[in-house]
Amino acid sequence: MTQDGPLFAVQEALRKCFPVVEEQQGLWQSTLRDCPPLLTSLSNLAEQLQAAQNLRFEDVPSLRAFPDLKERLKRKQLAAGDIVLDKLWERLDALLKVRDVVSSHVERVLQIYEQHADALGVDAVLQASATSPSVAEMLEWLQDIERHYRNSKVPEEEVPPVLDRVGRLGKHPSFAHSLGPNFRRRTPRPCTRYPIECFLLPGRVKKLCVSLETRGHS
Repeated sequence: MTQDGPLFAVQEALRKCFPVVEEQQGLWQSTLRDCPPLLTSLSNLAEQLQAAQNLRFEDVPSLRAFPDLKERLKRKQLAAGDIVLDKLWERLDALLKVRDVVSSHVERVLQIYEQHADALGVDAVLQASATSPSVAEMLEWLQDIERHYRNSKVPEEEVPPVLDRVGRLGKHPSFAHSLGPNFRRRTPRPCTRYPIECFLLPGRVKKLCVSLETRGHS
């Protein structure tokens, strides 16, 4: 196979990947825009719940005729909080899906590059044209994009207890005030297996990746 064959395969993979990344970025941004109103509603409900729990209903003459009012109000507030939390969960799931879609497409491009790296050679990888950046530049861009999503503060393995299913808002009303659309990952993923040296020095791709993986497990 000539060098043009491997180069075309990598360029074609890149051509297909960037539109997907652009589409997913649009979904990411629109989902993030949905979060602040939900978080404001959740914070307001938490304040109302806390205020109702602190109020001694029996000390208010006009409320003594309704002995179960406090409990009924609490149930209503918790139900409203559950609705908001469910909507927030939907947005968080959407963010995680965007991250996974981007990661899978970028990984596929890098796999195709690795398959053809030895045949490409350094010159072909670094060569840019008047209409297109070099393969190395585009691969580096994809690596940076994937890292951006991977490092974004989206919950996965562990989330704040206020988001648990039963008694969520009632057990942790004060926590809702600090909620935001981004949450720090408790278990950071290891860095990518494809450092920029893999792009610039094609012949060393497999050796570098094996070295990094071995070091990460030692």
